[in-house]
Amino acid sequence: MSFKKITGFLCTLVTPSMYATQLHEIPGTVLEQIGLNTHFIAQGALFLAIMLLGTIFIGRVLKTFLQVPTIAGYIIGGVVLGPSVLNIQKLSFFSEPLSLVDSVANVSYSLIPADFFVLFIFFLSALLTVSYLLWLAGYETNVRDLMKVGTTAVTAGFLGAFFSVLFVMFGIMWLYPGVYSLVTAMGIGLVFAATSISIPIAMLVSSNKMHLKSSQATLGAAIVDDIIAVVMVSVFMMAVQSGLFGECAVSVCKTDCSILRSLLFMAVSTVVIILFGYLVVPPIIQKLRDWNMSHLIAPVATGIMLLYFAFADLVGGLAGITGAYFAGVFQRVADTKRAAEKVCAPFVNSVLLPLFLGSIGLQVDVTVLTVSEWGLVCVLLLLTSAAKLAGCYASTSLSNFSARRKGKIWTFFETYLFGASMVARGEVDLVVATILRGAHIITPQMYVLCVVVILLTTIVAPVMLSIGFTYLDDQELLDDHSYKINLGLFPVIGTQQMFHIIVSQLETRGNLNTKVMITEGRTIIDSEKERIKVIFCPQEGVIFEGNRAKIKQIISLVKQEILHEIDQISSTT
Repeated sequence: MSFKKITGFLCTLVTPSMYATQLHEIPGTVLEQIGLNTHFIAQGALFLAIMLLGTIFIGRVLKTFLQVPTIAGYIIGGVVLGPSVLNIQKLSFFSEPLSLVDSVANVSYSLIPADFFVLFIFFLSALLTVSYLLWLAGYETNVRDLMKVGTTAVTAGFLGAFFSVLFVMFGIMWLYPGVYSLVTAMGIGLVFAATSISIPIAMLVSSNKMHLKSSQATLGAAIVDDIIAVVMVSVFMMAVQSGLFGECAVSVCKTDCSILRSLLFMAVSTVVIILFGYLVVPPIIQKLRDWNMSHLIAPVATGIMLLYFAFADLVGGLAGITGAYFAGVFQRVADTKRAAEKVCAPFVNSVLLPLFLGSIGLQVDVTVLTVSEWGLVCVLLLLTSAAKLAGCYASTSLSNFSARRKGKIWTFFETYLFGASMVARGEVDLVVATILRGAHIITPQMYVLCVVVILLTTIVAPVMLSIGFTYLDDQELLDDHSYKINLGLFPVIGTQQMFHIIVSQLETRGNLNTKVMITEGRTIIDSEKERIKVIFCPQEGVIFEGNRAKIKQIISLVKQEILHEIDQISSTT
């Protein structure tokens, strides 16, 4: 859909002979008036400022006083700013129509600014924030570690999607007999088949837990169940169209595209993505370094990420976020000095992420639901969460059975973290719900309920992960090999400068595996190989966590390096 048609959808044609429900394409000359209208631009700046600052403030308050995870707090902040509470879209300053005139056709158009601003935030979130989150997840993915949990991840992805359909379908048919048909119940189950990886990845990255076995498995399983969900929806629609479920009051478009053809496109596209990533991306990054153009690595990486996103969706039939994830994986292979991440990660975490999470809450209006509908929401939330947990536990149990002799087994707690990471639903699920609503398989009211459940899972998943991480951190403190020391602030040398000196020592030793920018302003360097974390906190100083002997060794090397520099200064005086 073109930008003109999208804007035309938001606008109402103001002519006596036309109904407001008719859609019209706005001429380009009229659209130019929007882009050149300084008052409209200032309104947009104010709307974005309220969204960003309001989401961050509410999220911070909830974290400080109620210990709500930052990710969930931002989403709740969006709910507060949305139609459920404050409803900033309906403020008179944003809801007053903007009049646009086509002088050639002598026609007037009316645009509601708030509608355009909300659309812009949704578009920005779907295009950039989700892409960057998956790109960063790919950047933090160790392919060798991912291969170790490959079979488990594939099994969990398949079982999680399959169990979601079964749990929801049989749960609805049992609890609400005669209310929903088999086709509708199955369609509702399909809505929740896929996993939204962006929410748990944001939680895993911000909590510095991407190195965990469960986190690596989540990345693989989420990609698998996205593919499985798309395949199941395609088969379901073909079955409904063929009359397998009898005569149903649905509207399914006829299509010549077979499931085999779709699978072929997916397979070919995956091969192209992998070959391009291994054969083309590394030489491009290396050439930029050779030509002393390292400052272009970040924008080039962004361009490649967007190309991967578009190719995966438009050509391969895969979710665009899958392409963005693979772009990050291959960027890590090529960009060993992490030049792109150093530029992109701070902006994503500090600006795009709060807007994205706030926009999720902005879509929820809890005031329109009745008590009985809230009961159904709770039932669906319980069933969808249990389905993913059951899929992960079944998968790890099979893995433990086959690997028992080798001693590489999944613990109950590791499986819990794996399952909690898979609970959140998102983009793919919303697309499936929209398709099924358009085919009249689910009603408009059920569509609203599904959207509310999807959004609630994005709150439940971070809360479940936060509980698990708290337990994990407590266990690490009890470990004899776990040690924590705060070096404090360095007012003369500079605390940040001291942090960089320590990081340079880690890079020299070849033990630097992960760098994560935290939204609260902290920077964490994680040497996964030696289980050492170096944390820069502007208020507290430089903090070490991990193996005590290794920490002392690093500190000793830093001392030697500083003394060597001092000796050089002394020799010149």
